[in-house]
Amino acid sequence: MGIDGIGKPGPGGLPGSLPGAESSGTVGSSGEEFKVQRSSGAERVGGSDALGRLERGEIALEDYLDARSAEAVRHLEGKLPADQLEFVQQTLREQLATDPVLIELVRRATGKLPSEKAE
Repeated sequence: MGIDGIGKPGPGGLPGSLPGAESSGTVGSSGEEFKVQRSSGAERVGGSDALGRLERGEIALEDYLDARSAEAVRHLEGKLPADQLEFVQQTLREQLATDPVLIELVRRATGKLPSEKAE
């Protein structure tokens, strides 16, 4: 026995149907195929170019972290004065070498630990 109509077909014949809504009994019967568009700005799943260069041994971990911190503040270029932008980048870079959570993320991403001295 349902309480207040819970679990009983609504007026349209399907559970959860709204009053006054007509139902053909089929879902998605428009005949159109569902398609998902890819975002053109999506970064490749494997990571950044800097990570690939690090994995190939072309750059050191410190260079990788410098590149990532520069990339992280790139959207601020032209919005902040150069000295403030440099301060934000240096602060982020220092955090990558000193913050335990960020150190662990760096280790997971690269398999290496950053040195505590930021350049």
